[in-house]
Amino acid sequence: MQFQRKHFDPAPVGEVLSDGHVSCRFQDADGRVSLYVYDPRLILALNVALAARRPLLLAGEPGCGKTSLARNVAKVLGWWYYQQTVSSRTQAADLLWEYDALRRLNDAYVRDRDVLPDHCYVQPGALWWAMAPDTAAMRGWAALPDAYHLADPGEPGAHNHALILLDEIDKAEPDVPNDLLEILDTRSFSVKDVAIKASRPRTLVILTTNGERELPGAFLRRCVTYRFPEPDLAWFEQVAQRWLPQGDPQHHHDVAVRLIAARKRARDAGHRMPGTAEYLDALRAFAELGLTVDSEAWQEVERCVFDKMLALDTASGLA
Repeated sequence: MQFQRKHFDPAPVGEVLSDGHVSCRFQDADGRVSLYVYDPRLILALNVALAARRPLLLAGEPGCGKTSLARNVAKVLGWWYYQQTVSSRTQAADLLWEYDALRRLNDAYVRDRDVLPDHCYVQPGALWWAMAPDTAAMRGWAALPDAYHLADPGEPGAHNHALILLDEIDKAEPDVPNDLLEILDTRSFSVKDVAIKASRPRTLVILTTNGERELPGAFLRRCVTYRFPEPDLAWFEQVAQRWLPQGDPQHHHDVAVRLIAARKRARDAGHRMPGTAEYLDALRAFAELGLTVDSEAWQEVERCVFDKMLALDTASGLA
């Protein structure tokens, strides 16, 4: 898939594979690894989102790599990275800022402690940091005393652009995605009656959904979307090759075969299917414990790693 221009191109910092995929691996100073294998369709979706300046909505089953993708994209771009997981209690305002009312109450009731100006109790959220880190550091107040300035919590990038992951947006109430639209369109919001304007030149918003709740049509129309294909045997073996290159390819294959069978059992029972995380857990157990797939011990590993949902379901007969 050829472009005249690319906003996102992992090839220069990664390894181009024979099938056109690109593998990108980064390791932080603390040893944390970010690894992702990009297919051409995903690279196209990222370029469209960047060109159109729209959020990118990633859909797919849990464990398919949606969350790990966002951090790797930030590494490829050299942008600052922020992340926030959405819950059923999350409101759009919570992504921007919260007010620490409990701390203010404590300051009011503790002897010899002064109640601070209101802005000292403002806690910027991930979206505020991603859009306007200068005002977030000042809690939205130009006269904030030095002692109450905040340090940027994001992972630093080489450029003054940012990528923010809003994980599991489908868990929020339907009005939350719609409330985000105006913030993302205008790149502005208010904090304690103070108008905040985005100061970063670019902010890419990546959202993920597991399909637990239908997202509003108005929100979907404003997003570029990408759905991860259901992984097959070859895909899991490729994952093993990238994450565990010293492992035995035959072992990778044997465990992947049993994972595919476990996924079918889970689907038939209406449970969440085991995915990449469970596959890598099983491979590590396979190597560390010296197991073979036809051993009794391996069957127990398979039961507690691949069939965990069935094992907890007393009606399944596996409990």
